[in-house]
Amino acid sequence: MTETLTKLLALFGGGAAVVLAVVGAAYWLFKLFSEKWLTARFNERLEDYKHKQQRELEELRFKINSLMDRTAKLYQREFDVLPEVWSKLVMAHGHVQSVASALQQYPDLDRMIPEHLSEFLDKSPLDNWEKEKIKSEPKKTDYYTRAINHHNAWVARNTYVDFYQYFRKNSIFIREELKSKFDALSELTHGALVEHELWLQDRANFNIWETRRRFVKEGGDLLKALEQEVQKRLWDSQSDSLAGANS
Repeated sequence: MTETLTKLLALFGGGAAVVLAVVGAAYWLFKLFSEKWLTARFNERLEDYKHKQQRELEELRFKINSLMDRTAKLYQREFDVLPEVWSKLVMAHGHVQSVASALQQYPDLDRMIPEHLSEFLDKSPLDNWEKEKIKSEPKKTDYYTRAINHHNAWVARNTYVDFYQYFRKNSIFIREELKSKFDALSELTHGALVEHELWLQDRANFNIWETRRRFVKEGGDLLKALEQEVQKRLWDSQSDSLAGANS
């Protein structure tokens, strides 16, 4: 009886050992494969995260480069437009100031000898038919004065239109605070020119000179102030462009 019990205990004890060994091996295998699986999953997620971050960095870099490129192009366009629009405004202002000035001087053609008159008219900007007409007029100075006034007004009109068309076409490249000053001087210049043209059409009845007086009195100061603003902006644009290039 005792011997039999001993054998049974030995048998069960050995079986338990086998069971424990199997369970231990299974746990070890589970732990080993679990760690590898978790490591693989972690590495996979990490690579996905790195790829996503890299893609976002590339997109951000592209947006920054695009913004810098667009900004540089805008600065360059503004740098090109401002000197040109300023030059055209100065020309328009000068021509309108010349015709709108109350003090006008004309040569006395009636006192010229024929040779002197021909030489003078040859250098005149009037059309040939007007020059011939003057030679046959009894009051040559009066006819010449009217003709040259209309001619000068026409030149002033064309010069102003040249400025205005360029300004309107390119004003989107000019900053608003500067654009408003161009607008103000443009409006004053045009108003003075219109008053002068109306006077040429009806000298006897037209006597409204409010805009022309303002133009003659204030136009020069406004032009000088605008010149300083344009010069300052051009130098600021150059500094900004150099800073952007260095960055």
